[in-house]
Amino acid sequence: MDCKLCEQPAEGFGSLVVLGRHHAEYRRCRSCGYVFVADPHWLQEAYARAISGLDTGIVTRHLWLADASAALLRFSLRNVGPALDYGGGTGLFVRLMRDRGFDFHWRDRYSPSLLAIGFEAPPAQRFDLVTCFEVIERLPDPMAGFADLAALAPTMLVSTELLPEPAPRPGDWWYYAAETGHHIGFFTRAALAVVGERLGLRVSSNGRNLHVLSPETVSEPLLRWLRKPRRAALLGRLARGRARAHADSALLLARLRAQQSPDPSQ
Repeated sequence: MDCKLCEQPAEGFGSLVVLGRHHAEYRRCRSCGYVFVADPHWLQEAYARAISGLDTGIVTRHLWLADASAALLRFSLRNVGPALDYGGGTGLFVRLMRDRGFDFHWRDRYSPSLLAIGFEAPPAQRFDLVTCFEVIERLPDPMAGFADLAALAPTMLVSTELLPEPAPRPGDWWYYAAETGHHIGFFTRAALAVVGERLGLRVSSNGRNLHVLSPETVSEPLLRWLRKPRRAALLGRLARGRARAHADSALLLARLRAQQSPDPSQ
């Protein structure tokens, strides 16, 4: 089987039991180092629950991502208007970003919006930025997934854990997450570079878990500095704009009243 990113030969890399009963064969690209599951046939079962109960770090991670994203938007990715959080889960990140003054919207095909109700993205709308956190490692066809993101916005801010060097075998790294069955593709910096080259975008990374694909290079020293949550929180506070909570409430209330008003033509 060839690599799903660069189409170079991929060799067997190991196996795991996923979800306690499915056999998973992992392959590794000889060229870009991308590791992927050959046939993740259990995905429909895995996504019966979009968010794993084992993900106890979800709130802490979202707080860090909100601070880091705010800092990037103020000090590097400037002049960004409407933005989309793709695979937005409960809507926590969208609400955090709107409360920091940024015009974020939500989209997720697997999870209901609980905290970003009213800010669901229209199907055809294009944005200045798309964020995509803890999603790309779940894509059975990663290049098609990245192409979908590129069609939504010229700049992508994504999170995923890069494979350590040397690459650990399946079962020797926590991010394989065989218990949930969600993670099926694992990137190296070289693998992200392949994606960027095929899309005509430049890749900037903090070297671990936060990456930007955009027409212009983003400051990697800034990305690395934001890797620590305390640093991100410090710079994130400086980056905050006027919170949208009250304005959003007024907008949603006006929409609700318009829906509840009797039709004068009846």
